[in-house]
Amino acid sequence: MSERETRTAGASAPSAEALQKLAGRHQAGYRSVGTMAYDILRDAILDGTLAPGQKLRQETLAETIGVSRLPVRSALIQLEADGLVEFHARRGAVVKALSAEQAREVYDIRVLLEIDALRHSMDEMTPERIVRLRELGRTADAEEEGADFVDARTQFYAELYGAAARPVHWEMIEQLRLKVGRYVLGWRLVGGGDHGHSHEELVAAVEAGDADAAAEVLRSHLTGVRDAVLAMLSAEGGAAAR
Repeated sequence: MSERETRTAGASAPSAEALQKLAGRHQAGYRSVGTMAYDILRDAILDGTLAPGQKLRQETLAETIGVSRLPVRSALIQLEADGLVEFHARRGAVVKALSAEQAREVYDIRVLLEIDALRHSMDEMTPERIVRLRELGRTADAEEEGADFVDARTQFYAELYGAAARPVHWEMIEQLRLKVGRYVLGWRLVGGGDHGHSHEELVAAVEAGDADAAAEVLRSHLTGVRDAVLAMLSAEGGAAAR
């Protein structure tokens, strides 16, 4: 069983050890305990340590990561705004789950927004940005999962879509990415040797100035991720029914 499958199989209960490891990684370099608590819980959701539908008890989380309840509650409120956590009247905070219908809708909108962002950005592409994209693409392709993969692919797409020039457009894309949470952000669901997609392929189309080809590579990638997310949702639904 792979590490990913192990995490998914054990998702019914929080892993105190895994949370403590995340907390240890985040101990240094923070001016704010609240920011640290947010980053720890966000990473735990993205890497599957905290699974969709799992109840988030503030006292338990605070004790496990070594902070008071207040920064944990603030972090949960921020994660709710990100679309990763939801509050219920009786159950309290839980990791937000995603339905197949919601996943399809998210990817329908993402295809429209991201292809539009790509075409606009290509109109303003420079050789310097191509070099930067190629470097970021290699880094992203070298990572398989976890926080480093999240950071690498986020930097790549921020540069690809010209996030600095169109911050509102980029913010909308990022919000949609967060809605699928750990199903895509923390794991490489498609790509690498199994699927033939790489960031280099997309960079090559951008460098050639072929907007239609670049858009098709991007569309193919997004629909591939969508199908992988739907397969994961179906598998988890089947496991829950047994």
